[in-house]
Amino acid sequence: MYCLRLLRISVVATSAVLVASIAPSALAQQRLGAVHGRITGVAGPVIGARVSIDIPPRVAVTDDRGNYTLRGIPAGGYEIVVTALGYKPSRRAVNVIANQSTAVDVNLEQGSLMLSSVVTTATRTPTQASLVATTVNVLTPREIETSPARESQDLLREIPGVELPRTSSLVGGTAQIVSMRGVDEGRTAVLFDGFPINDAWGEWIDWGRVPKGMLDRVEVIEGGTSSLYGNGAMGGVISFFSRPLAPGAANMMIEGGSRDLRHGFVSAGLPIYGALTANVSGDYQEGGGYTLIGPSQRGAVDVPSGIIQRNAYARLNYAPSTTFNAFVTGHKFGDNRNIGTPLGFQTRDQGDVDLGVDIGSYPHGLFSVRAWDGKQDEHQRATTIRAGGRIAEDSSVVANIPSHDWGASAIWTRTSWMHLSSLSLGGDYRHMQGNFDEVDFNTTGCPAALTCGQLARTVLSGGDQALSGVFAQAIAAPWTPLRVELSARVDQWNNNNGHSIDAASGAVGYADRSKTAFSPRLGARYQLLSNLSFHGAVYKAFRAPNLAELYRKQISATSTTIPNPDLAPETALGREAGLDWQPVDWLQMKGTWYVADYRDFNVPTTIANISNSQCPATGQCRQRLNVNRSRSEGGEAYVAVRPIAPLLIAGSVNYDDARQQTGIAPNQPKPHINRVPSPKQTIRATYSSRMYGDWTAIWRHEGPTTTLQGFWLDPFTVIDANVQRELAPGFTGFVAVENIGDKEYQVSTTAASNGVLSFGMPRTLRMGVRVERW
Repeated sequence: MYCLRLLRISVVATSAVLVASIAPSALAQQRLGAVHGRITGVAGPVIGARVSIDIPPRVAVTDDRGNYTLRGIPAGGYEIVVTALGYKPSRRAVNVIANQSTAVDVNLEQGSLMLSSVVTTATRTPTQASLVATTVNVLTPREIETSPARESQDLLREIPGVELPRTSSLVGGTAQIVSMRGVDEGRTAVLFDGFPINDAWGEWIDWGRVPKGMLDRVEVIEGGTSSLYGNGAMGGVISFFSRPLAPGAANMMIEGGSRDLRHGFVSAGLPIYGALTANVSGDYQEGGGYTLIGPSQRGAVDVPSGIIQRNAYARLNYAPSTTFNAFVTGHKFGDNRNIGTPLGFQTRDQGDVDLGVDIGSYPHGLFSVRAWDGKQDEHQRATTIRAGGRIAEDSSVVANIPSHDWGASAIWTRTSWMHLSSLSLGGDYRHMQGNFDEVDFNTTGCPAALTCGQLARTVLSGGDQALSGVFAQAIAAPWTPLRVELSARVDQWNNNNGHSIDAASGAVGYADRSKTAFSPRLGARYQLLSNLSFHGAVYKAFRAPNLAELYRKQISATSTTIPNPDLAPETALGREAGLDWQPVDWLQMKGTWYVADYRDFNVPTTIANISNSQCPATGQCRQRLNVNRSRSEGGEAYVAVRPIAPLLIAGSVNYDDARQQTGIAPNQPKPHINRVPSPKQTIRATYSSRMYGDWTAIWRHEGPTTTLQGFWLDPFTVIDANVQRELAPGFTGFVAVENIGDKEYQVSTTAASNGVLSFGMPRTLRMGVRVERW
């Protein structure tokens, strides 16, 4: 079976490469042009520079000789943007001629070692990253390509301000979380090509929907950005961007590794007719799982985790001119996994259709529309381990969680107008619907009890939520050293059709609710010297409670969690200040200090059984309540040094002290917010040479943190590495190792002492080949 799957991957990949190989003749018939050239710097060819044009979207990355090619471009005038770490961005005008390839060579000047790229997430307008008045991190195409990480979530681990579960998203359950600046799960917006991937039911994330092989870059904006993105952006925004492939371009990757790991990816740009082109991508992976429970505590029920993950993308692009671009994308995603015991499993199947239209240009006004429609079906089975050791288990809950998510957004932006650097006006709408269909089975007294395994209860709970908002943003430079960013947004959300149908206690309907929020932000950046700048911001952000928090009713043998449709929104008031200093070309430092005050966090809280009619007569009753205030304050520091041209070393540290401020017993210390690690540090070193290839090592340390239940986990340190070399033009071999020292580190525990410990991923070796044709 495994061999057949790999054979299918190989056949698809070979087909894509064959199609790409015949594409040049098809392109010639369509009277399109191309641009080619060489990117150099002070030390010769620049490897891994990103070369792009906006409309039609075309991107290429320079090879080991600094060469690039942009294909399938309609005749006309364009601006080429070239970015690379350690160099200033460069813009060049070019006139593309039909059926010809125009040469454009660029010699880059030395610049930022950290933020040389152009980002769009910080202001929803393409802006040089070193100019924005906020904390921004970017993973460039080169950093993604040389990262030892297997998948997109683990790419983010080298950014200390991003707080992730200690275990990879390929292990454990399908529902994943992320947070920044101490706000915990569900309070960071995650986007892929501008479309939300936080799911409609609980705002969890399927990182597998974003294959690493598709990525062009990743942008991470820290701090509340509700003034532009509305709900969910209380901690910040993570934006993944796919790489657009021109007709005739193709990428293929096949790898294998430890514990029967298998992974294949293929992507190609296809000509159709004239300005109509297509991008197709497929990603398949399985294996690499391990037994999470420590050896001394394992029993017969503990088996290696397992996963099969599938992605298929197809995008039609139509770009007949530099002022019009349209696309429609279809995506199918599947995730099937066992979660460490024979009976436990979770699956997710997702289907999406996305579309977009861009009309105009930034100097004269660009109008962009995006719309999406997605449906997800999740199935899961939880189990209870029998008393007397981990020798047997029983099914306790089987749940089906269907959800539907659709919406649209529109934004108009004009640059260099009315004495402003840019002015943006926009709005969006998102509608989410979901249900949690739970079936409970009796596990008390198993296996002897006659009722063991019998149906105990069924509960169906869910509802609808609609969010809409409008926003405006003005960016001005009243005088040369100063840049000011002012944005504000008004949001409204409606919670409708809330219900809970409990076979034991009957049906309950909840009244519809409607609430609003106002989210302003003011940011400024001042260039004191040519190599020293300061930035600061103050903002207000919010998060509406999601469907799972509002309406989910959950039953277990010892407790009942009941819905709370009256939950208030969570809010944040944040402040930050930072600097960016590059005293010499080969050294750069930056840092940010921040404080954020959060109000009305909703958390599961034990309540008196008599206080709510849905509580059982006996057993624990819990309900989500807006119970306290908290404060997160901390800082980040970054340093990058290039002692010699081929070697770049970057280090960073994050310290986050997130604590509860109210609801504390007298004379007691303020408790930490759970699952917020403090501190975190990373060091990344990459040596690039045409002769020896690219050698990358990433050292990561995470300080002590707690589980969701408040149990402490010990600090740990791991080292990952990647080595790759171009074996022939367009053909690269690579070897990646995660957790080189095979460090055994805790990822969870069930009790403060004598509990069952779960551990992170052991040493994992991967080897593979990557074929690219630009």
